[in-house]
Formats: sequence, structure tokens, C-alpha cells
Amino acid sequence: MAQLKWLAIGLLSLCCGYFGHKLTGNWNGAAVGAVAVAVVAHFLLSGQWVPAVGTLILGVYLFFNTFGDGLESAERKRTSTPLASSAGGGESLGALAGAAGKGAEAIDGVKAPQAEPGSKDAGAAKSETGAGAGSSSVLKDCQKCPELAVVAGGKFVMGRNLDQTKAGVAAKGFSGDDSEGPAHTVTVRSFAVGRFAVTRGQFAAFVGATGYQTDAERHGGCLAWVKDQWENQATYHWRSAGFAQTDEHPVVCVSWDDAQAYVQWLGKLSGQSYRLPSEAEREYSARAGSTTAFWWGDNLTPDQANYEARSTPVKGSAASARGAGTVPVNQFAANPFGLYNVHGNVWEWVQDCRHDTYVGAPVDGSAWTTRCTDNRRVLRGGGWAGDPAGLRVTSRGWFTPDFRFHAGGFRVARNLTKPK
Repeated sequence: MAQLKWLAIGLLSLCCGYFGHKLTGNWNGAAVGAVAVAVVAHFLLSGQWVPAVGTLILGVYLFFNTFGDGLESAERKRTSTPLASSAGGGESLGALAGAAGKGAEAIDGVKAPQAEPGSKDAGAAKSETGAGAGSSSVLKDCQKCPELAVVAGGKFVMGRNLDQTKAGVAAKGFSGDDSEGPAHTVTVRSFAVGRFAVTRGQFAAFVGATGYQTDAERHGGCLAWVKDQWENQATYHWRSAGFAQTDEHPVVCVSWDDAQAYVQWLGKLSGQSYRLPSEAEREYSARAGSTTAFWWGDNLTPDQANYEARSTPVKGSAASARGAGTVPVNQFAANPFGLYNVHGNVWEWVQDCRHDTYVGAPVDGSAWTTRCTDNRRVLRGGGWAGDPAGLRVTSRGWFTPDFRFHAGGFRVARNLTKPK
């Protein structure tokens, strides 16, 4: 009889350990579930009802108090729409890329950027043209060139402190993954960056001058969010992305390779060193001195950004009434550095290649293009077809250089000194 008792306890423990692992996604959850059930079963089979009930209540409390964040994250993964980077983003980004046949993965306590006292960058923080408190002027190098905001250099903490998840980030309803850390101090030099994402009209000028054909035009179209799923649409490209656009909307259905071709043309046209921003520059300029999930704070509402209407909202935030396509690049308020739509509307390509974490990342603000995990390139900012958690300033995603989708575009950057 004693052997049957312990056999029953063992089987119950194994069963609850399995479900503990499924619920929490880690083996600590499995161990807690298995041990708690074993103790409760032992008391019940011994006729000790009071200790059994007490242990059950204590076990349930400890389980959900310890692993509640993991359960919330798992639920967000299950319900999030594609391109929900970091908050369930790995799963949904992978699904998106799988639809394209390319493969992909996705991947807050931070300090405000401060210019070094006495440095050249320190004097660049005075606004002269209304571009924003962190920029000195607006530049426009040629008639066809995008407007640039000059951003003063300084130090900031990039990424997310993973050990502060429960006390900080997750308590606000944002759950990220290891790709957003470890947090590390980066010193960024002054640079110029597009006030807006590159527009359809600006990209049309490039195509008109060069006859360039995008990857979507040459290689079978563009991935699109159609009828609640990502599908490749062979006829979609930057001219026709499946929703109404004007020349003031951001160009979409452009790959990282297409963006490289554009900045190279822009450099020759203007005589300046145009390029894509580094991932560090993109986060620094999007934060604009903030230490929160978005440059304005930790909550998100439809009058602040363009994001998916039906996606799971983050805590304290509202579901969007939009989500049918892009909006003009100058919609919504500019951040203190004078940049528009750094959260939402379109995901933006940056120069860096994929790295699963920031271990070994440059601390000088430069693009990280060595010791790459693979050839995939990073996107930042979140898009109109994405979960609001993907709009967080630390959220990351990556795809192959020829990947294109109708929620993806880019903005340009350049150095403040002419190339030699």
C-alpha cells in the first residue's frame, strides 16, 4: 500500500512538473510545481487535510508570484500580432519571416544622455530652428535630400537591465528577452539623422534619377499583412504596397539592400557621408534624453503613434484605432531631438548586423558589423502592423538584407564632417 501511495505521488509530481514547465517556460517552474504537488498529495493520502490545504494555498501563491511575469509573457506571445519585437517578438517575427521563406528572429532603468562637459558636443545642444531641445539645427544638403536634425553627442545607457525585469519593466507590462541586454554605457558623437523616415516621394526621386529597381520589383513582391496573416504579395512594391499612400508617407517594401543603394546615391548627390544610423544612434536619438519605454513615458495611446489596432495593449495603454497602413511621416509630435515617428509607423533598418545580445558591443556608438551571428540586419522602432510592445525604445528585430515587407522602411544619417 505504501508503494502505491508513493507511486501515485510520483506520477502526480511528474504530471504537474510537466504543466509547470509548459506554463512558465522554464525548469524552475517545473520543479516548484512538482514539489508542491508531491507535498500536498502526501498530506492528503495521510489524511492530514489542514496541512494539505495550507500547502496548496501557499504553493499557488508562490508559483504565480514568482512566475507571473513569465505567464504574462507567454500569453502575449500567444496573442501578439507579427512584428511584436521583444514582447513576444521572437515567435511572431519568426512566423512573419517563415511566411516569406527567409527565416528571422526578434529579438528599461537607463540614464539620460549627457554631453561631456567641455567637449565639442557639449555646445551643440542649443536649438536654433525648433528641431528639438537636443539638436542645434536642421540641415538639408540638397533639394532632393531629406531634412536632418543635428543631434548633440553624449553618454547614455543602451538596452535593458535584464535583472530588473520583475521590479521594473515587466511591472509596467513590457516583457522583453535577452537580446535587449545587457544594458551598457555608450558614448555617441554628434551626428545628423533624418527628422522623418525617408518618404515615398524622396525614394521616387532616387528611382527617377537612377532607374533603380527594388528587391520587391525584381524578386517577387513584398510580404504583407493580409486577412490577419503575413503573405507574400507578388504585385506589391514601394509604388503600390496594398494601402493608400501619398508622397508624404514613408516608403515601404524596401529591403536593407535598397536602403544602402539610396544612401549611396544620396552621398554622391550631396557630397556628404550619408549612411544608415547605427543601432546605438537610433536608440540614443529615439530616447532623446528619456529613460522610459517611449520618449514621452511608459504609456502608449493612438494619438502618439501608429500601431496595430487589434494587438494586445500594454498595461496603461490604449488599443489603436488605426492599423490599416502608414500615416504621413510628420504625423504626431516630434521628440525633443526633433525626430518624428521614432515609435511606430514603420520599422526602420539600421546598419548593424544581428547579435543575440549586447555582450561585446561597441561603446562608441558605431555600427556593430563584426562577429555577426549571421548576415541578418537590425530594424528598430516598431510598425503600423505591430504589437504596441514592439514600439518600445529597446525593442529589436532582424531580417536578411533582401527582406522587404509593407511595414518596413528606413531613415538616413550622416557624419558631421565631409568624407576625405
